[in-house]
Amino acid sequence: MADKDAPKKAQDDDAVKKETTTLGVKELPDDPKDSKDAKGTAPANDGLAASGAQTPHKRRRLSVLDFKDLPPWKRAVTIKWAVALIVVGVVFLTMACVTMRNSALTNRSKWWDPNEEWVQTYNKRAESLADQYGATHVKTGTYVENIRSVDIKNWKTNVTLLVWFRWDGADDLDMVDNFNIYRGIIQTKDILSETHENGVNYQLVRVNVDVNNQLGTALFPVDTQQVRIFVESEYKAERVILDPDVENSTVNSSLSIAGYEITNTEWGEAAHVYNSSQGDPTVTSAPVTSEFVTALTFRRNGLGLYFKCFIAMYGTTLWVLIMLYICGHHRVDPLGMIPGALFGTVSNIMVGAALLPDALDMGLLEFVNVWGILTILATAVVIIQVNNIRSQYGRKDEPFAGFIGRVMFYIIAVIAIAGNILLPAFAMSV
Repeated sequence: MADKDAPKKAQDDDAVKKETTTLGVKELPDDPKDSKDAKGTAPANDGLAASGAQTPHKRRRLSVLDFKDLPPWKRAVTIKWAVALIVVGVVFLTMACVTMRNSALTNRSKWWDPNEEWVQTYNKRAESLADQYGATHVKTGTYVENIRSVDIKNWKTNVTLLVWFRWDGADDLDMVDNFNIYRGIIQTKDILSETHENGVNYQLVRVNVDVNNQLGTALFPVDTQQVRIFVESEYKAERVILDPDVENSTVNSSLSIAGYEITNTEWGEAAHVYNSSQGDPTVTSAPVTSEFVTALTFRRNGLGLYFKCFIAMYGTTLWVLIMLYICGHHRVDPLGMIPGALFGTVSNIMVGAALLPDALDMGLLEFVNVWGILTILATAVVIIQVNNIRSQYGRKDEPFAGFIGRVMFYIIAVIAIAGNILLPAFAMSV
């Protein structure tokens, strides 16, 4: 009986040692029977012809240089996946950059500019009324002493500043008790100095105010903001016109704002034209008041907050890229680890969202987080595709499965890194 089985055993041993040439890779079958079909003949090659003798039991991984030698359908699969990933990445980044730019420009169109047409028009109207009724010209200036906080979530900036008024004649005027901060809430008001000598009147007051300006969120957390402080006379333009004392107005040289640096300061005059008579029976036209404007522009002075907002997302992105690398270089299925990374990335957006208004524009914060989610989803889809090739063709197409995994890993890694550099760089350049 043993003699009868000897030829069969020898034949099986020869089958185990026989090399296959699937996809240009010398590979041993897992089972000797895998090397033959039902008729006992060897399966036809589905890939490259073997070139030269190779050492038995040794495998050679497919590299990018072998792409041209792949069968047409495998080249088509590789190209389709690569093009799909690149197109999705380019389209998303383009859309994100255009959206951020438009949102930033829309917000900056609301910044105060003394050369704006509406500013000039309103000023001429106030000056016309002043000339018609002989209004008193009050020299007005500010000294920005401190900015305690910038609250983007509530569009509120707390500012402490000195405000002074100087005018000739009109001794009955009391400016410190007849001015307000437009769109601001005065927390404290302390009169520091007041003189009335030889027809020259001077009043100096320290004011702590919460100023409400719409702060842009499109470029957060590498944003640039402008705070406008409108010192408005409660006397109508027919009675008082505020002339800007630009020469003496300045900012505390030791002023610092947590997370920001001041890049520009402007002072000037403006006029507020109300669109209501406020029910006053003596008013025949829309009331006009004079204003002195202090505009402070400041930007983020580092990337500390940026990394704080996205550090968790960067960690999960790195993790899924490692999973894809392992999938492409080893016969391992890491798909089960992807949901945890996706949950971490989705949750990461709450870090930055807690610092912003509930109703906000789509901007850098959202786009970077969506970019991380897309990276994880793309990685998951590629891993599924690699697993599908392995389960459908088995060891026969293991080299091609690994080839797809490796090529997609490098493409996704390059696109992911490029996006995470491009998005903040573009936001800082706007």
